[in-house]
Amino acid sequence: MVRRLIGVAVLLATMALPALAQVNEEPQQKWAVRLGVLWPTASNVRDATDTFWAYIGLERNFPGTGIVSLDYTEGSGEGRKYSHFALFLNQRQNYAPRLDLIAGIGVVYAKIDIGGQTDYKTRLGGTVGAAYYLGPRSELQLRYHTGSAKETNGIVLTLSLRF
Repeated sequence: MVRRLIGVAVLLATMALPALAQVNEEPQQKWAVRLGVLWPTASNVRDATDTFWAYIGLERNFPGTGIVSLDYTEGSGEGRKYSHFALFLNQRQNYAPRLDLIAGIGVVYAKIDIGGQTDYKTRLGGTVGAAYYLGPRSELQLRYHTGSAKETNGIVLTLSLRF
């Protein structure tokens, strides 16, 4: 799964980056796609699965309301598989040139499969972090993501492309 996601990310980057380099002004973007990794903060979850989990997100900016994001991540190993969807309402605040602070709250739906037994958790979740603008349509985001359960908590690093 991780290799496939990395392959898709490389393909998207090779297609999108040359076009993004030609943009000289801030676009009127409404959508963004994020690709990256989640590092679980609970050591027992991290030790039983991949060190880094595949992470993908889609966000839509609604001016005056906020940014709605839908994120998915999964990690597996040793007969375990964790995956979760997160739906957040985020706010951004410019902190410095090229740097925004991000905070969001929402719902996290987690699926936990351990040794063939599956458990589902729906919890209140949140995210806090920062976004560093690389260019007019791209940014690097570093966030802490929580879903009120150790299986959904982690540090997220993503590359975001806006369109």
